[in-house]
Amino acid sequence: MATKKTTQKSKKTTAKKKASAKKSGSKGAAASSASSKEAVKAHPDAELSAEESSELYERLLEERLRVTQGMGERLSDAISDSDQLADEIDIARRHTEQAYLMRFADKERKLLKEIAHAIEKFEHGDYGLCEGTDEPIGFNRLRLRPWTRYSVSYKEQLEIERRQRGG
Repeated sequence: MATKKTTQKSKKTTAKKKASAKKSGSKGAAASSASSKEAVKAHPDAELSAEESSELYERLLEERLRVTQGMGERLSDAISDSDQLADEIDIARRHTEQAYLMRFADKERKLLKEIAHAIEKFEHGDYGLCEGTDEPIGFNRLRLRPWTRYSVSYKEQLEIERRQRGG
């Protein structure tokens, strides 16, 4: 019964957002955002409300945009070579900076892959469950890392096993 009420509230909220978007003349971003919220749902066993699911999905989209922009800037900085460096020390410093920027961009690439995976799980209705135990991942954990794949307890178990293997 509570789920039915939440679904009805979500539909009413979405309808209000669409109506206000039409009135304000901003059909673009607001309307597409509202329709994308309708299309994505967390797994029914994830124990996430429609509002929590929408918040997490929006955070994933925002994080994807932020990381993509940052990665582009770092790669651009790494490959730009506008300075004519005459000193060997300056050249070595520049190479060190480039290596750092490339490593950082690689970490961002991996994060983008995790974000894309989480968005895909939303679109398939599988979001919010631990991939190791199929138990719900807590909302607070998802709020901190919406792209996370594992519950805290399962992640701790994986870390213990990794340490025992010596890796």
